[in-house]
Amino acid sequence: MSDTLKRQWTILQLIPSYPRSISIKEIINKLENSLDVPNYRTIQRDIDTLSQVFPLENTRKEKAFYWSIKLEDGVLEIPKMGSPTALAFYLAEKNLQGQLPPVALDNLRAHFKTANKLLANQHSGYLEWAEKIRVLPQTQQLIPPQPNADVLDTIYTALLDNKRFEGKYFGRRDDQYKTYLVNPIALVLRGTVTYLVCTLRAYTDVRVLSLHRFIEAKIQDVGRWVPDGFLLDNYIKEGHFDFLIGDEIDLELKIDEEVAIHLRESKLTENQKITAQADGTSLFTARIKDTGQLRWWLLGFADQIEVLKPIALRNEFAKKTQAMANKYTL
Repeated sequence: MSDTLKRQWTILQLIPSYPRSISIKEIINKLENSLDVPNYRTIQRDIDTLSQVFPLENTRKEKAFYWSIKLEDGVLEIPKMGSPTALAFYLAEKNLQGQLPPVALDNLRAHFKTANKLLANQHSGYLEWAEKIRVLPQTQQLIPPQPNADVLDTIYTALLDNKRFEGKYFGRRDDQYKTYLVNPIALVLRGTVTYLVCTLRAYTDVRVLSLHRFIEAKIQDVGRWVPDGFLLDNYIKEGHFDFLIGDEIDLELKIDEEVAIHLRESKLTENQKITAQADGTSLFTARIKDTGQLRWWLLGFADQIEVLKPIALRNEFAKKTQAMANKYTL
């Protein structure tokens, strides 16, 4: 491949789909990481050449021309998207709408359109796949909270651009909105809720806030920072998204056979042990974090599980089940 063709092909890849756009100055900045940077006039001539083959458009704003590629039928891809890839994009469109950042969805919409067009083609071999696959939630399906789209976009942009933002937030137990200077560290998606891992104001302790509880957000010209030694995976493993209550506990349960089958197939922990008993039940033992999530999971099995140890957890469940029984007394 000649240097000129390689440069023009790279430039074409940098030009976004309409309505997003890019200036020649921005193209030059991006080329600094991949090629010997040509001058402004060379880039302009390359774009003029590309415009003769591809549907490139430009608009003038802020004393500069901004370029975009306008495709009515989806996205230009070389090599052309194959049917398996189209199926993957179809599934992503159906199941990730509430989990991807708005900017990511905007970048993918042309791919979604291309995928849907390909799958609708009777010669693709995947014509009926849309009716053959469904993705269902593992637990009771809930209607996700609807965050303000502009606020959501601001927070995602702040995190992407390594900036802090000023946000107005309504906590679960607050009676009014509070304004914070927020230092965004990471996003964690769990079920129908997206959480922001962050620090607030000048404090260094890490907090977790629900994204949909922000009603206002404005990016500040203050750099984002990450606490020394903070690793997101470690933070998750420590149980902060399972509503951590205490240290690890030695859990001992008496479980019905149906529960035993379930836990042999889908383990609660790698260190668990299940021992069959003479009465048809099984003894389950494991070392596990003490969390609210564990309690909700145990309660979901109702009378199929009996908590034996630790005694404090058994007593807690005895009180809860007694309170439930009192509510259902005829």
